[in-house]
Amino acid sequence: MAESPRTDFAVVGGGIVGACVAEELAARGASVVVLDAGEQPGHATNQAAGVAVPSLRYLSDPDFHAWLTAAKTRLDADVLRLEPEYGAFSVTRPILRALRAEHVEQFGDRLADPDLGRWLSAADVAETGLTLPAGRRYLMDERGLMVDGRRYLLAVRRRCLAEGVRWAQDSLVRYIDERPGEALAHTRTGVVRAERVVVAAGAWSSVAGLAEGTGIGPQRGQMVVLDADAEPSHILSSAFYLAPGVDGRVIVGATEENVGYDERVTAEGIARLLMFATAAMPDLGRARPVELRAGLRPVSASGKPVVGRVPGRERVYVAAGHAGHGLLSARATASGLAAGLLDDDWDALPYSLCPTEAVGA
Repeated sequence: MAESPRTDFAVVGGGIVGACVAEELAARGASVVVLDAGEQPGHATNQAAGVAVPSLRYLSDPDFHAWLTAAKTRLDADVLRLEPEYGAFSVTRPILRALRAEHVEQFGDRLADPDLGRWLSAADVAETGLTLPAGRRYLMDERGLMVDGRRYLLAVRRRCLAEGVRWAQDSLVRYIDERPGEALAHTRTGVVRAERVVVAAGAWSSVAGLAEGTGIGPQRGQMVVLDADAEPSHILSSAFYLAPGVDGRVIVGATEENVGYDERVTAEGIARLLMFATAAMPDLGRARPVELRAGLRPVSASGKPVVGRVPGRERVYVAAGHAGHGLLSARATASGLAAGLLDDDWDALPYSLCPTEAVGA
């Protein structure tokens, strides 16, 4: 089988994480090729249009939550850098978090941090224009952000091409092996030689022959896009989320279903989303569903991304397992990984993201 000329890095996976990794490496002078399995870039990323702020569920891990908070700053910088040239991929609105009493008790004093937002009174809640259940507490942060994965990826990919990244679609990597001085990514059409390989293949990253043993697998998320007469004034984050989209439509998402690699949209999942949306904003009962989506989030055994050298490998690295915050943390992941690969400086990545830590090796 034909072998390519050697490149510095081969990135397996052309979703938002892989694209950001490729851009960061190429911007610092490395030669990079992206190998993406699909006909179009970013299989799962294209289904994602979600809340791009740190989830309160991570407050129990202060270091990781702080990293996600810093990642939001990096994402904000990406918005300012990319949107003027490549078009809008984000929407800013205040985010309104609905917390049950048990969640308030669970997080305790951590919720007193003013950086998380301010608690709303009953009068404040009424002014949101949303129909919200009593018996919950509502925390509002003015810095809410929605990101359309498809559009964000398009912008980053165009930056990759401008930096000289070679981008190969329909390039399924079957397995990766190593020989002295290089790693070999075996595709259907040939062998790509690289000094090092980064596996950023999302939910498929841990399959046999890639970053095997890193404990990353799929979680299905379903979403509905509605064409409505009005959009919500806030991003409502509760059991699901309700938010304005980039194109003026309304986004309702997203389920969290552990059903293996089943990417089907289901009546049950969509019904749950629509019940949530119409309860919070009854006028949406007249809205027209224009798109139903289902995608597979990559989730890890630790619940955090897995970033670093794959245990038992010398030249194979992984950057995957971002669950529902891939759009939020892709740039921070890529920047930290590039510093590690090029400068041997891993300090920008929490130690808990290290593959040996994540899988207990």
